[in-house]
Amino acid sequence: MTVRGNHAPYGGLRPLFLILLAVFAWPAIAGPGSARLAQVQHWYYHLGFELEGRKLRQIADSDYDMVVIEPIYTEAENLDYPIRETLARLHQGNRLVLAYIDIGQAEEWRRYWQPDWRVGAPAWIVANDPDGWDGNYPVAFWHPDWQRIWLGQSGLVADLARVGFDGVYLDWVEAYSDDSVIRAARQSGKDPRREMIRFVSAIAQAGRAESPGFLVIAQNAAELAADRHYARVIDGLAQEQVWFDGAADNHPPGDCPLPALDNDIETRAFENSLSRACLQLYRDYPDSTLHVSSQSYIDALQTARANGVAVFTVDYTLKPRNIRAAINRARSLGFIPFTSARALDRYHPPY
Repeated sequence: MTVRGNHAPYGGLRPLFLILLAVFAWPAIAGPGSARLAQVQHWYYHLGFELEGRKLRQIADSDYDMVVIEPIYTEAENLDYPIRETLARLHQGNRLVLAYIDIGQAEEWRRYWQPDWRVGAPAWIVANDPDGWDGNYPVAFWHPDWQRIWLGQSGLVADLARVGFDGVYLDWVEAYSDDSVIRAARQSGKDPRREMIRFVSAIAQAGRAESPGFLVIAQNAAELAADRHYARVIDGLAQEQVWFDGAADNHPPGDCPLPALDNDIETRAFENSLSRACLQLYRDYPDSTLHVSSQSYIDALQTARANGVAVFTVDYTLKPRNIRAAINRARSLGFIPFTSARALDRYHPPY
């Protein structure tokens, strides 16, 4: 990849240096696109269906090496969105552009959604979103009807490759550990962890059948990267809220610190460290990320990196002091950081 801007201390040698680093420093079990991701130093993550005008210009003209965006033309109300033109602009400077897709939940604004669908109809829609995201429904992702939406030559993954995306960024890989999904798996005689690894593998195969260099980055469920087959399939792993989180409704948008260590979880000292808004979030959602330690995420991410997987972090913080802390901590561990508001709809220049 051509490196843009003033972030290249090795001048023209930097891309070659990073490729050699990827080849000799990372284990051989890394996914096929790991060398490409080794060149990424600054990445941007945007969710929203209004990617045009000033915001599109800002991203296209930025020094970001990789961008994750909504595949806007898959929204039912945006079927005619000029995705190829947008991708051509974003690919300036050999930038990687990946499509965000939710593989563990059905989203009622996508083109595949049917008007009469609801929880239980079809049977593989098993629940409402546990974190309060409206219009999102966990699914029995191993069901053939759900997988047909994504796989095969007529599936969405192949279509994303054909229109020009360099890969996919998979959300809700952690569906395998959702209580409603676990119950559905038990009723079907399935092992949800094994089925998720199989599904991600099938997604990678579908994309690479269209484009051999098709990238797969999985968001969250970092513990799966301890599985050597999974580590071979994916090229990268992104983990949200390693150090800072916010609320699903963007109130607060971020700057809620996680407990540093397991011993800090649910202690009075940790509660006293939270702002009023963060304390309310902590109390309202006892299973939320504010009840998980940063160290537990770091341990899983270090295992993933040891298995040859490129590691990206997403922290929800807007305060300069917290942004600096999250970015510096991530880089010290060999991770590639990004910070934003929980809504992921703002433009931020590379730090």
